[in-house]
Amino acid sequence: METAEGITVYPARSPGDRWRAVWYENGTRQQCQAASEERLVAKLEKVAERLTTDAPNLLRPAADLIAWYLSPERHPAGQAWSRKHTHTQRRLCQRFLLPVLGDLPCQDILVADMQRALNAVSTAGEGARLRRCISALVSAGLAGGWLANARLREVHWQAGGREVPGPKVTAAGESAVYVDPDEIPGPADVAKLGQAMAVLRDRYELMANFAAYTGLRWGELAALTAGQIDVAARMVRVDRKVVEVGGALYVESPKNRKWRRTIYPRLTPEVYPLGELVAARVSEVAGEQAAGRNPLGLMFPSPGGKYWRSSNFRRRVLQPAYLATGWRDANGEGRWTWHSLRHVFCTTALNIWRLDAPDVSRLAGHANVRITLEMYVGSTSGAIERALATTR
Repeated sequence: METAEGITVYPARSPGDRWRAVWYENGTRQQCQAASEERLVAKLEKVAERLTTDAPNLLRPAADLIAWYLSPERHPAGQAWSRKHTHTQRRLCQRFLLPVLGDLPCQDILVADMQRALNAVSTAGEGARLRRCISALVSAGLAGGWLANARLREVHWQAGGREVPGPKVTAAGESAVYVDPDEIPGPADVAKLGQAMAVLRDRYELMANFAAYTGLRWGELAALTAGQIDVAARMVRVDRKVVEVGGALYVESPKNRKWRRTIYPRLTPEVYPLGELVAARVSEVAGEQAAGRNPLGLMFPSPGGKYWRSSNFRRRVLQPAYLATGWRDANGEGRWTWHSLRHVFCTTALNIWRLDAPDVSRLAGHANVRITLEMYVGSTSGAIERALATTR
């Protein structure tokens, strides 16, 4: 007799004979046998799953699945992962998934196995990254014929007695990405940070103000060359960034692989002459490059004339300035970081320069205008006032 999955079963002909089953899998004739019908049915359960799910790789080890998941050839042409994302995924797979799953056949992977790998992570933040990695691995495995159980992605990091941060309290209806005004330094705070950084070098004060009023991310600022600045138009072409991966620095396209242009004002709200000093620095870079002290033509090079590493910049420049201005205490705790300067740009553009949200979104390089609105306008902004105005 033949089952719905295409398995032909041959019952025992006489007492003591064995039950047999024959089927074709991946173009190859397969068979098995058992002493009783019940035992044969148990053996055929996984066979039936493989034949009905169109997953030809279920019998291969999970190590092969992970290697395939990390392979650049898996992605459509022109849609490869970024270098940093590739490094993160490889690190998570090698450190947490391979030790638990590597030798298991893909068909034998259980939700408990995924959970065991996830619980090996020591922090909630790393756990969140590994959970996203597992979800992507399972989705790819289902699509590629390696897995058949979508529930494998339904895992969550469990503290297991380890310290975890409390849940963030937000206002009802407020976006999860909304940046609280307390998390954004004011113009005077930016000026104080720049002045504290100028104790080490005048160029660093320009760097702080330039970051605060152009919206450049750290990697974009570290890679910025004088050739990207149009002094007459006060415009910056953002077409590159520096990223550190595995201890090495690489230059690549900006976040989301989107080039953009942004601007800077002649004067900051604290009347810092940003336009004048940017022009002077561009001229200075030309002389440095001609003299060989700044071969890359960087606006803000390291003391050695190369790209800054974020860790070195933080240790040598930012930490002393943070302590001097009160941005951070001796334990490194505080409300504001270098990335807070990007929030300064967006809120200044919205609230002081009165630019429309779509324009700010383009200047800041957000993926879409909704992100700009949710981060800086807030979905609850003005709700009470609108409600009072329309009720009696």
